[in-house]
Amino acid sequence: MWGSEVWGQSAPLRYWVAFTNKVEARGYPYSLDRPEAFLSQRALERRARQGIPVDALDLPVAPVYLDAIADLPGFSVVCTSRWLNAATVAVEDSATSLAPLLALPFVAEVRRLAPRPGGTKSTEAAGGAGETGGAGETGGAGETVVPSDYGPGWAPLTQLRGEALHALGFRGRGLWIGVLDAGFENVPTLPIFETARAEGRIREARDVVGSVQGVFDHHRHGTMVLGTMAGQWTDSLVGTAPEATYFLYRTEDAYREYPIEEDFWVTAAEHADSLGCDLLNTSLGYSTFDDEDMNHAPGQMDGRTTRISQGMAIAASRGMLCVTSAGNSGAGPWRSITAPADAEGILAVGAVDAQGTVAAFSGRGPSADGRVKPEVVARGVGASYPTHEGTIAEGNGTSFAAPILCGLAACLWQAVPSATSAQVREAIIQSASHYHHPNDSLGYGLPDFSRAFDLLAQWAALNPGPPPPPPP
Repeated sequence: MWGSEVWGQSAPLRYWVAFTNKVEARGYPYSLDRPEAFLSQRALERRARQGIPVDALDLPVAPVYLDAIADLPGFSVVCTSRWLNAATVAVEDSATSLAPLLALPFVAEVRRLAPRPGGTKSTEAAGGAGETGGAGETGGAGETVVPSDYGPGWAPLTQLRGEALHALGFRGRGLWIGVLDAGFENVPTLPIFETARAEGRIREARDVVGSVQGVFDHHRHGTMVLGTMAGQWTDSLVGTAPEATYFLYRTEDAYREYPIEEDFWVTAAEHADSLGCDLLNTSLGYSTFDDEDMNHAPGQMDGRTTRISQGMAIAASRGMLCVTSAGNSGAGPWRSITAPADAEGILAVGAVDAQGTVAAFSGRGPSADGRVKPEVVARGVGASYPTHEGTIAEGNGTSFAAPILCGLAACLWQAVPSATSAQVREAIIQSASHYHHPNDSLGYGLPDFSRAFDLLAQWAALNPGPPPPPPP
């Protein structure tokens, strides 16, 4: 199934095409009674553990729809979304009429996404620069934690009380994390990833944007982000989940900015879901674009308007814990969080410094519909990361805050494997410093992962299932 999509390719114009009911398509080959045709066994097991049924959103786009588009002269399918029942379509020539596409009886809506390649980056760094098994593999009886081994990774770890989990042997082993970013330059050769590579725990998943080079090229932002979690370079930098398994996706074209990148993200998230990933980290954010007519507005940060936020909310509903950066627009005219930080049921992460003071650039809440945003914060000022040249540097951005927290969320889930993703999320929120008095900059505040572990273990033992309601 995973080779059936046509992944990103260069074209002058691209359009988002929404379809009518997919199951009504002629000869529709998929059924909810046979989910193994479109979801891996690991994905099905992840849902079964959490009591999440397979539903109509999981059914793939009707092949006959895609074939009909591909048969139109000058049209090709770039990528698809089963969750949104849509496809991104490329037109070879800007003079090509859309009439044949609009005339197809199953096409419900067509919207322009991008012109010829050309633009800016939306990755959220500001300044500075073969294992199987799911949430269920436990740690050892305890391990000696030597602060000096972590190098500059020790400070952000202890700020969140994550050293308590590492000392118990919970370092993310057995958890699969999908990292959706702009490119992972030199990850196959950098010494900080040597252990993970040797153990088969860094895997190339998809370059959804499309290139012959693959995900290990184009940009270094993903390298920086990945290092804060997967890094394992004694005395130089150890990340927050150095024993987790990582699946790498290139969804962001760092040199231009158009809404098509949101479609790339949804396609990648669906692929990560189908593989059985447990967590997703997204250090990306979308607000304004190279074409001003395509811009979002702060009032649209309601969790329901942008396609990437819709997709992230669906990803969370499939039992994956979604962690994303809050955005770096806090000090600018936009000020607000950026999509998909407005999505429901996720963890949007703002940035703080070593003292826990919120960064001026960190995207502010609440969401447009009044929900607390960001949910939590982590180190995003003077955060250490690996460079593509093999050194350790410091930088600022919610891009670093999100993976630092995501890695510890994986460790927490490893510690209590019977928990649901919703319970893990709620335990992190309820452990946070400002849980009883959240605000628009810190959200619920800095989590305490030692306390989150206690909360989660208690819930899992006494009340399996959905997380308990917050106290009055």
